[in-house]
Amino acid sequence: MTELFPGVFYVPGKNASRFPYCACLYLQGRERRVLIDAGMGGNRLAPVKKMGIDLLILSHSHIDHHLTKRDLAGVPIWCHEAEAPYTGDKDIYLEATGIGRSGVDISFLLDTAPTVFDYEIQRTLVEGEVIDLGGLSLEVLHTPGHTPGHVSFYLKEHDFLFLGDVDLTPFGPYYGHDFADLGDFIASIRRLKELGAAAAASGHAGPFSGDLAERFDAYLDVIAQRDARVLAHLQKPRRLDEFRRSGVIYNKYFEDFGLQDFFELVHVEKHLELLAKKSRVRQEDGRWRRLD
Repeated sequence: MTELFPGVFYVPGKNASRFPYCACLYLQGRERRVLIDAGMGGNRLAPVKKMGIDLLILSHSHIDHHLTKRDLAGVPIWCHEAEAPYTGDKDIYLEATGIGRSGVDISFLLDTAPTVFDYEIQRTLVEGEVIDLGGLSLEVLHTPGHTPGHVSFYLKEHDFLFLGDVDLTPFGPYYGHDFADLGDFIASIRRLKELGAAAAASGHAGPFSGDLAERFDAYLDVIAQRDARVLAHLQKPRRLDEFRRSGVIYNKYFEDFGLQDFFELVHVEKHLELLAKKSRVRQEDGRWRRLD
C-alpha cells in the first residue's frame, strides 16, 4: 500500500485492481481508523488489519468492493441509505442488478465466495455527512448512476477525492446493471469534476493528480463515443438483441457463458432510452429506429 498523505493509504487490489478485486482507501485518524471498501484480497488486507480497522464503509454494493470483508469479522459496516436495500441479500442483489432475469447461471462464481452476501449494515450514510476521524474529515458525496447509492468521498484536509467506481479507467463508466442509471452517472461525473479537487483515486485506477479535469472529460467522452456507435449500428432498425457482440460497449469478449453479453445489452438499452428522451431514436414494433 502507498501512503498518499499522512494517515491516508491507497491499497491496490489483486489482479491489478480489476474485477473481482478493487483498490481501497485506508484512513488512520487519531480517533477512528476507517477502511473504504474491502475487495483488495486477503494478502493485501493483512497490513491494514495490523494497523487496526474500526469501521468499514462501502462505496456501493457490488461484490468486488467487499469480497475480502470475510476477514473483518466484527467490524461494523456502513453504506449510503440508498444502497442499503441491495446489501446482504443475494436474491435482492441479483434481481436489482438484472442478473436474476438474465438467465445466466453464475452459481459457479458465487460458490467460490460463499460468504459474499453474509453481512449486515449497521448504519447508513447521507449526502453531505462529514465523518470526523480525528485530524481527517471524510465528507460523503452521493454520486449515483453506477448504483443508486454509490458514494464518493472528499478529504478536505488534502483536497482529495476517493471515487469508488467512478473509476476513470480507459474502459469508461460502467452501467451494465438494471439498477444503474446513465443520466445520473453523467450528472455525478460532472459534479465530481466541478469540485476541482487537486488529486483523486478510484477503486480500479489511480492515484491521479494535476490533470483531473481532463480525465473526467475523457471519461465522459466514452459515453458520447458509445452513443455514436449505437446510432451507427442503427443504419437499419434493430431489435435490442441485435446489438449482441456488436462492439458498441466491449472491444473484446472474454467469456462465452453469456454474462458479458447480458451486461452489454443492458448498457446499450440505457443508451437507447436516453437517446429516445432526446428524440434521436424511437422504438416501434420491438425495433429501434434512428430519427436523424
